[in-house]
Amino acid sequence: MTSEERREARYQRRKAKREAKALEIAGRTFEEVMSFGHLVKSGKACCEGTRWKTSTINFESNLLSESLETYKTLRDGKRKFRGFHSFCTIEHGKARDIDALPIKERATQKCLCSYLLTESYSRSFIYDNSASLKDKGMDFALMRLKKQLQRHYRLYGLEGGIYQFDFKGYFGSIPHDGIKERARKRIRDDRLYALFCDLVDDFRLMKTAEKDAERPHGVGLGSEVSQIIALDYASPIDHYIKEVRRIEGSGRYMDDGHAISNSLEELRDIDRCLHIMAPEMGLALSPKKCVITPFRNHSFKFLKMRITLEESGKVTMKLSRQSIRAIRRKLDIFRRWVTEGKMDFEDAAQSYQSWRAHAKRCNSYDTLQAMDERFAKMFAAELAARKLKFPCTLKAKKTKTGWVYTRRSKGRKDTRWNTSFTAGSENVAQTALC
Repeated sequence: MTSEERREARYQRRKAKREAKALEIAGRTFEEVMSFGHLVKSGKACCEGTRWKTSTINFESNLLSESLETYKTLRDGKRKFRGFHSFCTIEHGKARDIDALPIKERATQKCLCSYLLTESYSRSFIYDNSASLKDKGMDFALMRLKKQLQRHYRLYGLEGGIYQFDFKGYFGSIPHDGIKERARKRIRDDRLYALFCDLVDDFRLMKTAEKDAERPHGVGLGSEVSQIIALDYASPIDHYIKEVRRIEGSGRYMDDGHAISNSLEELRDIDRCLHIMAPEMGLALSPKKCVITPFRNHSFKFLKMRITLEESGKVTMKLSRQSIRAIRRKLDIFRRWVTEGKMDFEDAAQSYQSWRAHAKRCNSYDTLQAMDERFAKMFAAELAARKLKFPCTLKAKKTKTGWVYTRRSKGRKDTRWNTSFTAGSENVAQTALC
């Protein structure tokens, strides 16, 4: 047996083992997936992070009885959907209609996803399909993109560029018949498949759904089933770029995808092919967001960050201006709400810390420090009266009047700043030492 034959034999053994494992997962029965114990665990997990809601408190207080009722309803095939809680939210100045599920329905979806769908679907995902999966997420996506850019620089320098694609109204355009067709390969049990189809049909009742559509389409934002559906439905495009076009530097975070190549002409050809593939799948690419960016003398935007591959090979990630403007507007609103008593200071501080966690991913220390200064100035009295110090880039010192925050001697080139904020102070003293 030659080395090529041994290599092929090893590949066939690995392939057979993967297929056997996939069949084993897809062959799970209704009793193995939607058991009473699994529903209790899933219901408990749904309460994490939302225990301040009245509906969550009531649900968790009667968790066993609620889970038993859900189990009997599903077992007897008498499930009735109670509808969505629809509302509108503003995100970065853009209105988004949200159709939220009641916690009882979320527990059912989590149970189905945790014990079947996620494991069954994710086996066919490429490694760089990184949203909403365990041990993956935004940090993983940025880390992989950085490694891909560094590898490209080692091989080709600044030659070539990156192609970014985005789907137009991705969640709202996924056709239901395509979802069910792809799911049948991963769900062999008829009762589980019928339950999955019911969950998909429920999306017809969304506020944003087209009532008279001949071909139902669209899934809701925030639903766990819709998350796994969105990850899977564009997988053929991922495999086309990765396996057919042999683009190693590619990936996708939900509906934001990218491909890196040393040939701009190849990237234009990939763009042309995707514009053919997407309509066949019932999707539409966004013309404004499908762009090719050369690496030399250019930067590109990915996941609200401005990314640059520099002449030295260093990859820098900066906060986008849109994100900075958004947090400034938020802080102004929070200050007004805290003054009027509409919002507790700790809620405002927690929201700001969430933004800081995102900002710390970037190479934007000066920006982060400036925003910490802004926050410390606006909420000086509340920060001084706080029992524990506020985690930030500023130096904190405990005094008789409360916490005092001072800017450290680090910042812009050739400039050191010394800024202090005390309780009730409206004027900020800044001294530039060159």
